[in-house]
Amino acid sequence: MVYKHFYLSIIIRLLIFSILSVGGTYVYITDKSSTFLWVVLVAIVLSAINIINYFNRINRWMSFFISGIENEDTSLKIPEKSGNKNVDRLYLGVEKLNKLLQKTKFEISTKEYYYRSIINKSVTGLFSVNKNGRIENINPAGSKLTNLQEYFHINSLSSIDKTLPGFILNYKIGKQQSAIFENRFGQKLNFSLSEINIENNLYILVAVNDITKELDSREVDAWIKLARTLSHEIMNNITPITTLSQVISGYYIKNKQIIDTDKLDENTIFKTIKGLKVIEERSIALMNFVQNYRKFTKLPEPKLQNTDISEIINNCVIAIETYPESDKIQIIKHIPLGIQFYTDEKLISQVIINVLKNAYEAVVHENTPIIEIKLRKTTTALEIEISNNGAVIPQEIKNQIFVPFYSTKESGSGIGLSLCKQILLQMNGDIILKKSDSERTEFVISLNNI
Repeated sequence: MVYKHFYLSIIIRLLIFSILSVGGTYVYITDKSSTFLWVVLVAIVLSAINIINYFNRINRWMSFFISGIENEDTSLKIPEKSGNKNVDRLYLGVEKLNKLLQKTKFEISTKEYYYRSIINKSVTGLFSVNKNGRIENINPAGSKLTNLQEYFHINSLSSIDKTLPGFILNYKIGKQQSAIFENRFGQKLNFSLSEINIENNLYILVAVNDITKELDSREVDAWIKLARTLSHEIMNNITPITTLSQVISGYYIKNKQIIDTDKLDENTIFKTIKGLKVIEERSIALMNFVQNYRKFTKLPEPKLQNTDISEIINNCVIAIETYPESDKIQIIKHIPLGIQFYTDEKLISQVIINVLKNAYEAVVHENTPIIEIKLRKTTTALEIEISNNGAVIPQEIKNQIFVPFYSTKESGSGIGLSLCKQILLQMNGDIILKKSDSERTEFVISLNNI
């Protein structure tokens, strides 16, 4: 039975319950008839249940409403007026909340559709990898570049490169990583990794770009720079050799005839010896340049073995301390003793001494020169950080310092840092310029377990 007025409904229910209670008591005292007494007791219990249900109606409706929110269902209708102003205010507030939730849900859906449309039309492949190595939320570009589909396992990427799944699954949280892999069609794909945390579930977010054209363009530029450098260096050395050879020949050949030796004077002999000395110097310089080129193009295969990195760094520091004016340089070391790593001792020594030499040259003329070296090791990787307070590397050449034969030094060959990078890449490592500002210039050498 539905009553329009809240208080009237309560009063009527209480009167019925009271009448039944009084009547039941009277029957029990005056008439011991068990049948009629049981009827009255049942009626009293039903009346009590009716009152409890009436009061719990609002609670049940609120429970349904909250369950609807949990299930993203905002279609629950508000009951008609109860007859109680306080309850009606509650219903009115819940109705406003419900409309706000409906509006918010619509806005979220619209934004989700908008962002999903952008992601799906992006030329950059995007997908996420869950903790089990399964692909989630991959866009069309990602599927096209990797041949992956949603719920595929990351091991499917071994068709591009057998080391690619391990590269992704061994991602280090908080550290953005990227690497280039080439598929069977010759496409060079750059995989960039980051992480995203959704409801305490960590996902690896992978962005894939086809950078084949970009790399081809860079490769052409690199060859052009190499050709220019080679021709410049060769001409710088060949020109004086050719000129001096012609001049010296002129001392001994007149009118296409060799002059008699008794006609030679001391001045001619002196000029000949001096010219030959210059030819020798230029020839040696040319040979050194070619030797450097051979070093870059023919790197030895790394011979990996368990190596004491701490000892190698300390030995390299001792070597730097023999350079002129090195005694005025403050060398700060954070090098734990006995750090072992699986690498090539000679090659890693060559890299460290090269970076330290660059740091020495950068600070040797500073007022308070400082070189700082830090060594860190994790279970899977090793980092050597070498920094100095020398001149800032200009922004326009930061991307050029690892290009072969590029140098800002008058006497530099431009091979040092590029050679270091090639050596480290062969040993599953890398070298990067982490920063260069008014405070310091910092290079980081990294090695990873193979």
